[in-house]
Amino acid sequence: MAMAVPAQTIAGYDRFPWDAILLQTNSALMNNTDPNVWASQIISTLRSTAVTLPSVDLAHRLVSHLFWNHHSPIAWKLLDIAASLNLLPPLLLVALLSTRIVPMRKVYPQAYRLYLELVKQYVLMLQFRNNSPNYEMIMESIDNVLQLSQVYSHKVCEPGVALVEFVFSILWQLLEAILDDEGLLDHVPENKPRWLSRSHDMDIAEHDCINEMKTEQKEGMQRKNTMIAIEIIVQLLQNKMTSRLLCLVHRNMPSYWGSFNHQMQLIASKSSILKNLKHITADTLLSLMENIHGVVSCNTKSKLESNVVIPAGSQIAFGGQCEGSSWSSIWLPIDLILEDALDGGHVAALSAIEIITDLVKSLHAVNGTMWHNTFLGLWIAALRLVQRERNLSEGPVPRLDTCMCILLSITTNVVANIIEEEEGELIEEAECGPTNQGKNQQVLGKRRGELITCLQSLGDFQCLLTPPQAVLREANQAAAKAMPIMLVSGNPVGSGHSKSSSMDDLPMNCFGNLRHLIVEACIARNILDTSAYFWPGYVNACSNQIPSSISNQVDGWSSLMKGSKLTPGLVDVLAATPASSLAEIEKVYEITIDGSDEEKISAATILCGASLASGWNIQEHTIIFITKLLSPICLPNHTGTENHLISQARFLNVLLVGISSADCVHIFSLHGLVPLLAAGLMQICEVFGSCVYDVSWTVATGGKLSPQEVFSNAFTLLLRFWRFDHLSIEQVRGNAATPPLGNLFSPENLLLVRNSRVASFGRSTKDSLKLKRLSKIVRFPKESIYIDSFPKLNFWHRQHQERIASTHSGLMPGGPVQQIVDALLRMMFRKVNVGFEPSTPTTLGSISSSRFGSALDDALVKLKVPAWDILEAVPFVLDASLNACAYGTVSTRELATGLKRLADFIPASLVAIASYFSAEVTRGIWKPVFMNGTDWPSPAANLSLVEQHIKKILAATGVDVPSLAIDEEYPATLPLPLAAFVSLSITYKLDKGKGRFLLLIGPTLNAVASVCVWPCMPILTSLWIQKVKRWRDYFLLRASGTVFHHNKDAVVQLLKSCFTSTLGLGSTCMNNNGGVGALLGHGLASHSPVAPGILYLRVYRFIGDIMFLNKAIMSILLLSVRDIASSDELPKGDVKKQLNKIKYGMKRGQVSLVRYMARVKQAALLGASLVWISGGQKLVQSLIRGTVPSWFLSADTLEQEDGETGVLVAMLSGYALAYFVMLSVAFAWGIDHSSVPPNRRAKVIAIHLDFLADTMERFTTLSCHHATWQAYVSGFVSLIVCCTPMWIREVDAELLKRLSKGLRQLNEDELALRLLEIGGIGVMGTAAEMIIESARML
Repeated sequence: MAMAVPAQTIAGYDRFPWDAILLQTNSALMNNTDPNVWASQIISTLRSTAVTLPSVDLAHRLVSHLFWNHHSPIAWKLLDIAASLNLLPPLLLVALLSTRIVPMRKVYPQAYRLYLELVKQYVLMLQFRNNSPNYEMIMESIDNVLQLSQVYSHKVCEPGVALVEFVFSILWQLLEAILDDEGLLDHVPENKPRWLSRSHDMDIAEHDCINEMKTEQKEGMQRKNTMIAIEIIVQLLQNKMTSRLLCLVHRNMPSYWGSFNHQMQLIASKSSILKNLKHITADTLLSLMENIHGVVSCNTKSKLESNVVIPAGSQIAFGGQCEGSSWSSIWLPIDLILEDALDGGHVAALSAIEIITDLVKSLHAVNGTMWHNTFLGLWIAALRLVQRERNLSEGPVPRLDTCMCILLSITTNVVANIIEEEEGELIEEAECGPTNQGKNQQVLGKRRGELITCLQSLGDFQCLLTPPQAVLREANQAAAKAMPIMLVSGNPVGSGHSKSSSMDDLPMNCFGNLRHLIVEACIARNILDTSAYFWPGYVNACSNQIPSSISNQVDGWSSLMKGSKLTPGLVDVLAATPASSLAEIEKVYEITIDGSDEEKISAATILCGASLASGWNIQEHTIIFITKLLSPICLPNHTGTENHLISQARFLNVLLVGISSADCVHIFSLHGLVPLLAAGLMQICEVFGSCVYDVSWTVATGGKLSPQEVFSNAFTLLLRFWRFDHLSIEQVRGNAATPPLGNLFSPENLLLVRNSRVASFGRSTKDSLKLKRLSKIVRFPKESIYIDSFPKLNFWHRQHQERIASTHSGLMPGGPVQQIVDALLRMMFRKVNVGFEPSTPTTLGSISSSRFGSALDDALVKLKVPAWDILEAVPFVLDASLNACAYGTVSTRELATGLKRLADFIPASLVAIASYFSAEVTRGIWKPVFMNGTDWPSPAANLSLVEQHIKKILAATGVDVPSLAIDEEYPATLPLPLAAFVSLSITYKLDKGKGRFLLLIGPTLNAVASVCVWPCMPILTSLWIQKVKRWRDYFLLRASGTVFHHNKDAVVQLLKSCFTSTLGLGSTCMNNNGGVGALLGHGLASHSPVAPGILYLRVYRFIGDIMFLNKAIMSILLLSVRDIASSDELPKGDVKKQLNKIKYGMKRGQVSLVRYMARVKQAALLGASLVWISGGQKLVQSLIRGTVPSWFLSADTLEQEDGETGVLVAMLSGYALAYFVMLSVAFAWGIDHSSVPPNRRAKVIAIHLDFLADTMERFTTLSCHHATWQAYVSGFVSLIVCCTPMWIREVDAELLKRLSKGLRQLNEDELALRLLEIGGIGVMGTAAEMIIESARML
């Protein structure tokens, strides 16, 4: 095969026929022979030597021969006829001429004119010029001539890739020629053209070549050539085929496209010739470039429309109003995840901000809305959450502060993340672009303006903006902040508060609402400025009076900033009033570092006060400061042998107690600080758990603080961060699905998450922007921390897991642990002798009262040991105590009292108590005891009432509630360990000091009672209602959930109720219009029945093996599709005709099918949300790998209907599944690289796409209707092409080619092409060839 290089460089070839052809050519030039005659001679000569046409060698030899030694006008005619008769490849001819003509265009303006005509003739019609038998050889030669592989850094250049690069290079070469002709190359950042320095024979002297044209004529021709070049560029950008090829460059070669785009901007802004053109303007060029960018962003919208998948962004899209749902229904997943995040019974290790950010971005892509609508959907969902909590019944876990945290801190940070992500990308583009600008420069993206539009629109939702009574003062304060700027004349917009105004001048009765608080939260995070104060109707003042209490609070922070000492009175004011700025809270943090011991304690009290609970504008800063303070490092000036933490015991204890309330821990959890906080707590536990008992410190109240107390406070807080009562090995081996906002399994998991976060944070531009919002005075160490760094904790955790898994044994007689066990038993049961017999089960014997005092004193002396040693002995103590009660050695009352003494002596023992009783209940070896009111507390007073309320709560779900069947003949019973556990829990007073310990054991007690046989949970509920009547509604809801823990059929029924309520189907739904209100109702408010969505969110964590949910939800989804299709909205007449109307455009009155699709998508949104929230990534992975393929391949499908209705149901089912699967993956793994490591998501996507491709390749027999399969494949691929192009770029190129081939078998040619267009450089060549083939077929 001849090499595609100039002929004079070819060695080893027979000179014939090339000598003969050159002689014939010279003769034609000299005699001005008719080009057709010359062509006939050339064809005859080539046929005699069997040269394949078009001939690569002929192109090389002719161009080399004619330019420039034999250049004449007739030469162009010969080349043109040779190209038109396919004697030589036209595209190769253009490539060869481009390297000779364009650099010499000023010397040979006429030749350049003729070259431009060839470009118009052949490049714009290249679809007819690339079907040669030696196509690959031609493209290889073009690659060599233009050095494409070297220019674009490709090791191997495929023919299709070379074709794309050829078109782009010819276009770029013309662009550089225009810049050079107009003297604009100096403005090019590279300062060196790519395509103007490769001419052969560049040493030709100009005076030897210039014809007899006058200078004016020559300049006029050059200007005309430049005009023609501009016209060709416009034509290449306008032409459907070439513009589509250029889109491939934009997608797959962004750096080169960036340089090209910059040069186009120069032409548009500085070209004098362009300004004089009448039919082409600068706006024309910029519009064409923008069109290519738009095609890259959303060129798949029409495919979604043609597949009846709702065209995102259109007026008839799912984002609009439709029957059976509201605009807000497209944001239903946000409502669900926010409601789930509000459940304070579980401490999530992952940041709710990051999870919700990924969710919002996914919904933005799928719904196809503008960002201001997306932000509006997010805020409205958060506002609905607040309104559901307005009349909230009280419970053990406060929710209002957490609810306001979600609205004003979490949601605002989500918006800030999304805005900063865009601006980070713009900065990176500017730094990597041709101008290398943007370094250390502020870049404002479009999303800031979208936020303004959103917040202005938010004022139209007055019914959602009414603040709860508890935050009305804060809302009025937020509204009042705008008044100084508006009242002081001449104050410029956005300048902030007037210096002449003070807080005493602010009108506080200005009817503040939640929008004012949202605006202030955005201003505090620098994503909005104070120009918002000038929005029409933003403030409505009616008074200039200010309560004196508010003035005092402001004066308190002002005094601190002016340097006032922290007096007790000032500390009380500052602890009760949240800081209003980062500077104020930084001032407090600095005191905790540099102040005296007493000042540090006062500052810690302030940090854990209102600034933590309700300082929504600075909340993330406050929790970061506290986390840092609880992770103290050893200072270089530290002296002494004791650990550096010991001297900080009082200070650390104030922080530990201050953040231990349920709402505070929940706030740390929502912000994702739990893993970082856990590492600090582990260090504190390790140190103080190893201290001896005789060390103590005096606190402000005059009491003593022991190391055991500091340890217990840290330990009980730490153990709330993971499911300590579960075996972590079972969770891992069982491949358990974990909700996105679920607990982790072990301290090792917490540390791994912590290490990952600190190692990765700060690497991206987005993180750099986030750092600008955070305090500069706090930095966390990047070094990894592992469980081996805490040997005491590690040893305890391993033993704790072993004892949960098996009965206790192996205690060495006479050893130190036995002595501690004996001492603890004597301390717990002071009226009886406590003896430990290693050869027999643990027993308790009696002693005389005369020896009681000395025995107790001796026991207390033996218990002056490190806390870790005591915890090691506690499980043996519990085993002995429970056995003693079972055998009657101690009474039930003595057991409860002894357990309470143990918990009071060392509160950290509650961890072992909860785990032990939970494990013993699970083993099922203990006899039940009668809750008769004598031996154990009786629930009889409330039990029947509990049963009635449970039935009322579940009335809307259609779930049967088992009868309690408890009376005098069959009294209530509980397993002995559970009875003891409940009795211990109800001995606690609900004060602030002890209530935090209930938060530790409460989830375990609830979980144990839930898994026990019915009616254990109603009995527990009845007992707690007797103790705390105001918590009745909370306990009743929890008890109602137990019905679903024991019955999968009841779970399925609850899921059906969720679907029917949301879609407005059936007679049992609470709201015939469906939507979010019907699904979530009024949250946990006291009225019944409870909305099915709320009920499901409270029970799904206790279902156990949730893998059955995939199949259940998928089946309910398909049943819902059938119900939708059988509703009154069905289109009448020919279904296919109706579909074609949607495909080719709809007119008024032809939108019924679109409304179908709106409801189908709504059902899919709900199904995907439930799968993701219930089991996170693992449940979604099971859906992709198992459930969906099995459904298509098995016979377990719905019975198919006949006729047009059956086709419609089948088609809608396919689209519903497509949405369902795509949304599930998007929720679990996000849509871009910032969500998760790409390789995790890529594996799941590749597995499913491989299933699709393999099924189409093998023509596998499917059990479903063909319309269902085709709708699913086309719908799913359309969605990922349109909404998640990043997924496709992560998939192997060969798999994409197989999938594209399968789509073409389904007559989805356009979709197959678009799949390849965004598939990356690996499939760019195949995409280019399909583009050419499509153009040829038109």
